[in-house]
Amino acid sequence: MTDKLFDRELGERLRILREHLGLSLGALADRSGVSKAMIARVERAQSSATAALLGRLCAGLGIRLSSLIEAADRPSEPLSRYRDQPVWRDPKTGYLRRQVSPPAASSGIEITSITLPPGKKVPYRAWTKNAYLQQILVLSGKLHLQTGGESFVLGKGDCLDFDVLRPNIFENRDKSFARYLIIIRNN
Repeated sequence: MTDKLFDRELGERLRILREHLGLSLGALADRSGVSKAMIARVERAQSSATAALLGRLCAGLGIRLSSLIEAADRPSEPLSRYRDQPVWRDPKTGYLRRQVSPPAASSGIEITSITLPPGKKVPYRAWTKNAYLQQILVLSGKLHLQTGGESFVLGKGDCLDFDVLRPNIFENRDKSFARYLIIIRNN
C-alpha cells in the first residue's frame, strides 16, 4: 500500500471512529489537545500525521494506535505474513511501526515492532480513557524510556512492564537504530 493510499485509509478510519463515538471535530480537539484544523487535515489525508499526533488522537478516542493502523490496512487472513503486515512511518521522525500480530489473534496478544532512528524522540501523553498495560522488549540498540517520573535505559534483551496512564517518552540517544517490540494483552 502506498503512503498516500495509507494516509487516506487512516484518515477515513479516524473520521469513522470519531463519528461513531458521536464526537465533533471540536470535541475530539478538546479531548486530544490537537487542533480541529489538524484533525480535519489528517482525516482528509492532506497531512501525514506524526506518531505523537496520532497517539494524542487515539488517546482522545480511547483506542490504541496499533488498532487504528491495523484497521487502515488489514490483512485478509488470520496469519500475519511479514510482507502483509501494515507498516507506518512517522514523517517527522522516521519512526517505523510494523503491526506484527494478525488482526484476529485469538490469544488477545498484540505485538508491534518499532524502529526508532538515532537521535529521535517520540512523546505520548497520558491516556485518560481505556488505558492499558504493555511490555517493551528491546531487540537491538539502546532506548531511553521515561514513564511518568521514572527513567530507564534499556538495551538488547531488556524487558519493561509499564502502562499508558502516565506520559511516556521513547528516545534513541545512540548513533544506531533502536529496535523493539511492544506487547499488549487485550482484555
